Amino acid sequence: MAFTSIALILLSAFCHALWNFYSKSSRDTRILFFWCGFYTVAIAFIAFGIKHPVIPKSVWIYIAASALVHLFYRLFLTHAYTVGEISFVYPITRAAPAFLPLFAFIFLNERISAQGLVGILCVMASIVLYQQREARIQFTAFLRYLREPDSLWAYATLASVIGYSLIDKQGMSEFHRYSTDVPLWRAVTYYLMENSISQVFYGLSCLARFPHQQITEIGRSEWKRALGVVGLSLTSYSLILYVLMTEKVSYVTAVRQCSVIFVVLLGGYALKEAYTKRRLIAAVVMVLGIFLIAYQ
Repeated sequence: MAFTSIALILLSAFCHALWNFYSKSSRDTRILFFWCGFYTVAIAFIAFGIKHPVIPKSVWIYIAASALVHLFYRLFLTHAYTVGEISFVYPITRAAPAFLPLFAFIFLNERISAQGLVGILCVMASIVLYQQREARIQFTAFLRYLREPDSLWAYATLASVIGYSLIDKQGMSEFHRYSTDVPLWRAVTYYLMENSISQVFYGLSCLARFPHQQITEIGRSEWKRALGVVGLSLTSYSLILYVLMTEKVSYVTAVRQCSVIFVVLLGGYALKEAYTKRRLIAAVVMVLGIFLIAYQ
């Protein structure tokens, strides 16, 4: 992998960690995402007004599918952050790279190398560490806490991340094959289009669930936070989509996994969340596991 690609992925990872941190520290993450959607759609209108997007017909199916899965992703993630700590929820939602080869082995009869198996075991061990909420590590406690709301929403978010990762890789490959636009503009176009569609439906769900006065109050008091989240999210995902045009998805997701370490540090030291040292060890083990899987 080129040094430039690694630098862009690490920048993307830091931006991703930062926007999740800002989201978690909101008074209500669910409503904050409503306003993030509002600003995202506004940015899309401005961007597409300046430069009209040219999207190949074959790419639209991927944009629609990605928008649907991203809708579930937002619903699941906002519920997870409402009931759980970011240093617990976020790492689980980012464990997708470890489970993709495992699913391929079970359902597609693909082989897993010894190094890949060690990597998967590292990620599973890290998840066991994340689940621990007692002074002493106990496997029975892991099974018990799997049924807690923050765990259920975190694993649901993980499933949606796996889904949109597969869709977006195919979508950007198709975009790269048939479009003559500048590569970075393709990434921005794809992101803004699928994100806007997803955010419209998420916004409608918020209008149906929450009092309009509460939505307005959050919008007035946290508009800077919402704009920050939108800007960081746009930067993070556009960089990843850009790199995915030329690099292997397994390599990209492995390097981007460093965002887990950033989030654990932010949650532990900025939000004063519990078990920071244990979760930091788990984050390092998870990143190591992902690297073993990606570079086998």
